Amino acid sequence: MVHNIDRPGARVWNGLAVPAGAARQADVVVVGVPFEGGAGGAGGASQGPARVRELSVRLKTVDRRGRDASRLRLLDLGDVETWRFDLPRTVERIGRTYESVFREVPAPVLTFGGDHSVTYPIVRSAARGRTLGLVWFDAHPDVLDGYQGSRVSHGSPLRRIIEDGAVDPANVLLVGTRAYDAGEVDFIREHGIAEVPAAAFTDGPAAATAAYRRHLDAIAGRVDAFYVTVDIDVMDASCVPGTGTPVAGGIGSGQLLGLLEALPEPVLAYDVMEFAPGHDTGGVTGHAVLAVTTAFLARIAAARSRPAPSGTPARQPLAAAGEHAPRTL
Repeated sequence: MVHNIDRPGARVWNGLAVPAGAARQADVVVVGVPFEGGAGGAGGASQGPARVRELSVRLKTVDRRGRDASRLRLLDLGDVETWRFDLPRTVERIGRTYESVFREVPAPVLTFGGDHSVTYPIVRSAARGRTLGLVWFDAHPDVLDGYQGSRVSHGSPLRRIIEDGAVDPANVLLVGTRAYDAGEVDFIREHGIAEVPAAAFTDGPAAATAAYRRHLDAIAGRVDAFYVTVDIDVMDASCVPGTGTPVAGGIGSGQLLGLLEALPEPVLAYDVMEFAPGHDTGGVTGHAVLAVTTAFLARIAAARSRPAPSGTPARQPLAAAGEHAPRTL
């Protein structure tokens, strides 16, 4: 079971949160990872989970397509314990925590970071016992071998995932990339990683979207489930000032939502990383994060409304859920 939890108080998630004593079976589980020890840009991503919870009172439960997620039961497990100046220890703790979460939780997991270094141990845990497809929305490809003296910073998570063998590079899709450091383009090509860069959407949006769908279809035929990670800087800097590494030339918020809506099922887990509220001029990045969250929840609600394939095992209750409010894992 999930251990070592301290609950600082209930969060409403605009009516979706499962309160203490209510149904024990969750439709979606939320976890926060308030950590920025792997970030090399401006700080502040560790405040992302807390700010998302503050904003969650304004979360829309019907998406822009009219899909209703208002009946989902959301269980907020709280925050993973992290250590600001001990990245290796934090990576190890995140991995062990998510091994427990993925073993016990029979529902999609939605994580809010934190810098993108934390996606590495989460994906490594998610990939245990399954063939995983990985959709990586990011301005940066995150395949540096090392960054500022670290091999597990936010510049390297995808490279570590691939080199650890957690995900086959043939089952990875990079989307919206445009900020490369030396050697990254070579790594992507040498490992056969599929990519639809931001420039493709500028050159021909319809063709880029078609390529995106083709890559997803190809990966879907080889994997058991998908993991979807969204570094919020995948959007153009004008849309998301509230991040430590804003990059010009990115896709817009509407374009991103359309790409998320087109993702195939099943999706085991989603994350949203690199939201740094202290830099969020006018609160516009927070609104973008909420819109992405609504898109994820609407997908989960739509997937639950479809009949399960023949032979699919019944969902089991969440074991020992206890009090249903944020805590430290």
